[in-house]
Amino acid sequence: MFDFFFSKTPEIKENTFFVWEPCSVNHSEVVPGFCRYLLDLGYHVSVILNPKHYKEGLFCRFRDENISYNKMSKRQIKLFFKNDDLSKIKGVLVTTAGKICDNVHYEQCYDVFNKNIDKKKIFIVEHKANFAIDEEKWDEKIITLNKLNYKGAKSTVVNPHYFGEINITPKNEKITNFAVVGTIRERKRNNELIINSVEKLYEAGYENFKVTVIGKGNLKNIPSKIRRFFDIKGRMPFNKMYDEIEKADFFLTSYDEEHPNHLRYITSGTSGNFQLIYGFLKPCVIKKSFCTVNGFDENNSVVYEKTTDYKDALIRCIEMKNDEYKTLQNNLSSYVKKLYDYSLDNLRNLINA
Repeated sequence: MFDFFFSKTPEIKENTFFVWEPCSVNHSEVVPGFCRYLLDLGYHVSVILNPKHYKEGLFCRFRDENISYNKMSKRQIKLFFKNDDLSKIKGVLVTTAGKICDNVHYEQCYDVFNKNIDKKKIFIVEHKANFAIDEEKWDEKIITLNKLNYKGAKSTVVNPHYFGEINITPKNEKITNFAVVGTIRERKRNNELIINSVEKLYEAGYENFKVTVIGKGNLKNIPSKIRRFFDIKGRMPFNKMYDEIEKADFFLTSYDEEHPNHLRYITSGTSGNFQLIYGFLKPCVIKKSFCTVNGFDENNSVVYEKTTDYKDALIRCIEMKNDEYKTLQNNLSSYVKKLYDYSLDNLRNLINA
């Protein structure tokens, strides 16, 4: 357990803004970033989310005296929002709309709150914008993590990529460490591309690298001769995941626009991997078609155009000198600062509208 004070009743001050993550499984990684924006806007932030995420170290790197952590059950949260008119707070940021509505009819979001609440105080984040856009129910005031590239729809972009105090590390000198974060499933990435490329690296004589997998998975589908290059960590609590990401050199992505489930990363959604890349300033290996909308280019990432170029992209990473690596990090840092300032302005304008 980390050294935080937990309140069993929501702590409210004269300028309190609630950040509520109603999803008990996914999306909690965005919460620290949203808190950072609100803190920078001068609010006291009161956090409401599944208590297990505190134990997993979600806020282990986060230090700010103007944030409160509430330890409440689902029942306690439900009763609080139903019984309190929230007249004494500045607002509620709901970081996963899909848990309190059907991703289309956003008026349903207000049903979980007291009937007398000022609806202008409720702000929602959508991770699956395509459903409402398809039904022509979309509202530009809804927050998304990145710019939409879907049927001309617009949104309020607020990208949360702050995780707390982190170490920006140089490239490892002996072993290039590639990080893969997330469940090992084709819906998320092209695992076969990664495995085949590692095999090709080995056959070409490269052995000074490893692939650290942070997420569910095993070695059974990996050829025995290259298993030693894979370090399967399994699902990790946030504090240990942060440590592993700091040790890594590059993020491996393997998205393919020909894969239907990957298209959301360049149209109506985004990937948690991108938040980690921004937050930890880890250059990624990424296909060119996924670059522009997500802020990546050849100046801050290792870009490949065709799937057949993936192995060569990995070789470039392995052979990269630390000065070139540092340049990628600096350029990535410049983009991330612009993204932060842009997001902060968007949130400020949305709240003050």
